[in-house]
Amino acid sequence: MATRYPIEYGISPDQVDRGLHWLTLSLKNVGDQPLAGLGVQLYSMDDYSIAVAGEGNYVESLAPGEEKEIPYRVSADLTGRVYAAVEGWSDDERFEWESPGVLIKVGEPPAELESIFALTAPYPSPGETLRCEAIVRGMEPAGDLRLEFWAQQPQGAFDELATLENLQVSARDENTYATEITPEQEGEYVVHAYLYDGEQRIGHATDKVYVGQTETPPMERPELPSNE
Repeated sequence: MATRYPIEYGISPDQVDRGLHWLTLSLKNVGDQPLAGLGVQLYSMDDYSIAVAGEGNYVESLAPGEEKEIPYRVSADLTGRVYAAVEGWSDDERFEWESPGVLIKVGEPPAELESIFALTAPYPSPGETLRCEAIVRGMEPAGDLRLEFWAQQPQGAFDELATLENLQVSARDENTYATEITPEQEGEYVVHAYLYDGEQRIGHATDKVYVGQTETPPMERPELPSNE
């Protein structure tokens, strides 16, 4: 179990085969105040990989120290991340809470895309070249992996940054791959990394860069699954 105050949370199991499965979300109130009237939902950060069924669940109350377990039906195709969202009341005040993304491994892919990170100071200026690094961890020896880097501009257009073919990975090794992007517009850029085993996508990770902004960006909310 991990903690983002005032809730300790966990999602199990953390590894499933491809297909339909149940995931159990565990929530424990580790704060000092009772939580009441809670709407609880499990979301996917990439429904191409894992899709969560259902409209959410209602928890009448969660006293300090109390724990609840809530099942969710999911369709799992590729390794991906899910997160929990809770809305309700705490001490007569409106309460909203979200967990970080929790990795759910699906099947036995030869490698895992752990993250992508844009190496930059806060709010770089337009025209400044930024280095983006993706970390790939080998699960078993493989030599037919492909890593693609893409960037989504503030106006929504996607640009391909680089494609790395025939990546060689060894079991339990972490490998760092890099590309560069030179943003020309102000606003939010989203950098994507996609990992493929042959033609099958086995990983997806994103990072955000705020270009030319001097004010604090709005609070981020993980991308919700589409209704399709």
